[in-house]
Amino acid sequence: MDRWSPLVEDERMDESPASSTNHDYTIADLSALVKTGRLRLPQFQRSFRWDAQDILNLFDSILRGYPFGSLLLWEREAGEEDLRIGALEVRAEERPDALWVVDGQQRITSLVNVVDPQGMADPRFALGYSLRARKIVTINRNEGSSVIPLPDVFDFARALEWLRRNPDASNSAELIQDVARRLNGLKVPATIMEQANEETLREIFDRINSRGKRLNAAEIFDAIHGGPDRGLTTSGIAKHVAEKTRFGRLDDKVVVQALLVRRHPDLTRDLHNEFSPSRRNVSAFPEEDKEEAYKQTERALVSAIRFLQQTAGVPHMTFLPFRFQLLVLTRFFALFPKPQDRNLELMNRWFWRTSVGAEMLGITGSERDLRGMAKLVVAGKESASVQRLIKAARLTVKSEKDFATLLDLETFRTNRSDSKVILNAMWNKHPVDIRTNLPMTSDELADQLESDSTPQAVTIKLVPDRTEGAGSAANRLISFVDRQEFIARANAKTDLASLLLDKRTLGALQENRHEDFLRARSALLRRYLNDFLAARTAYGHEDSPPVADFVFDGGDPKEPLP
Repeated sequence: MDRWSPLVEDERMDESPASSTNHDYTIADLSALVKTGRLRLPQFQRSFRWDAQDILNLFDSILRGYPFGSLLLWEREAGEEDLRIGALEVRAEERPDALWVVDGQQRITSLVNVVDPQGMADPRFALGYSLRARKIVTINRNEGSSVIPLPDVFDFARALEWLRRNPDASNSAELIQDVARRLNGLKVPATIMEQANEETLREIFDRINSRGKRLNAAEIFDAIHGGPDRGLTTSGIAKHVAEKTRFGRLDDKVVVQALLVRRHPDLTRDLHNEFSPSRRNVSAFPEEDKEEAYKQTERALVSAIRFLQQTAGVPHMTFLPFRFQLLVLTRFFALFPKPQDRNLELMNRWFWRTSVGAEMLGITGSERDLRGMAKLVVAGKESASVQRLIKAARLTVKSEKDFATLLDLETFRTNRSDSKVILNAMWNKHPVDIRTNLPMTSDELADQLESDSTPQAVTIKLVPDRTEGAGSAANRLISFVDRQEFIARANAKTDLASLLLDKRTLGALQENRHEDFLRARSALLRRYLNDFLAARTAYGHEDSPPVADFVFDGGDPKEPLP
């Protein structure tokens, strides 16, 4: 459907009457609206996306007399809050006539910050007018009297003071006055919607989002379906999940994918009509509204993450081999909030088989992998869904001693899935903090990885890079201290086994026999990985469904299996 075409009957937006008025604002008017707290930014609009060049281009257009579009504002009540608009901080009081920005945030933020001395605290807004080149430029502190800052141009008293401090620029007074006249005389056209409901404004916002810096999927989803007054945003869910689990903060995009995949496995669908009647009919949750979908997505994410932490043994988001695994688990726990113990055991096997056997199974972590696995999880069919997932993750391994061969142990990188499998195996040993000789905790790990996207910060190399084999997994260790401190502190009283070390390997390490160390530790690591992965994937065990799914009186199973 063309984005400007009429909506079909069952997806038509609310047709309640809306009135609007037109108004022209000067930059000074907009600055006053910001500083008095009348101008407000909806939650989904609060990310400023323009860079310095975008802002410079806007002011260059103003001086050249080029048109740069109009604003769309929504008059409605607003509560008391602390605002940050660019570099400007405002304490806004509750008022019934606030003007909420529907379209024009980037322009308004740029206009009011560039002409305000406070705005120059952010380098993006630090613009001046070059008297020599006669154009808008970014301010270089060493340019002296050749460039006048735009806040000084905009304000007559400041302009006079600048000329007093820079007498050699007095010949340019008329030029400065002309630039000031153009800035102060600018009229910014705006339309103010006065009797529109929130759904109507969201529809308008979505339609005009093709202009300027496009929002990402998470921001669009929030803009259309979230609610600034209710705190229903993807970033809000990410924050709550991180607080509840200490698993690390998920990207907003992952939260949107989680919300979508719990409702239907096809993530390629259009975001705009997610809660329309036609879309609800094919959803796994046809009766839920937007608010309930947000709340239940958070609940399912928390359940999936706790499964990863407590059952699969994945301590932190950065240790997760593939994102699709979390999303499939989110769908599973959304559809089956209290699964049978046997199915939880089988889901753990599925997780580890898809992790260690990714190359054998053709898994790359793509959206195709997510869609293919998610569609196997069907509402009302818990055990059948688990059995389909298990079948899709079937590995062919000749011996339990062959599991380590499924991983690349010679090339370790913290952003690779097989390297993360190895780190999870190391974590399973309950490695000690060399400073205390006590096992590291998941909370301590979360503190170390607070804003990281990979586990590199807690993964040290034990021998220098110049050593042959230094890039291998045998040269890695989970540690909260650096290599030098670790080697200095390690001794016979250290719980070496928890670190996949022994007295022999520690001796080689501390005596700088680096090649001997890598050979010995590689052997220790391979033996351990074979045992660990054979256990986690349940090598040689039956993958039968829960006994409770069968009946023994000649009747049919209570849940047909695939």
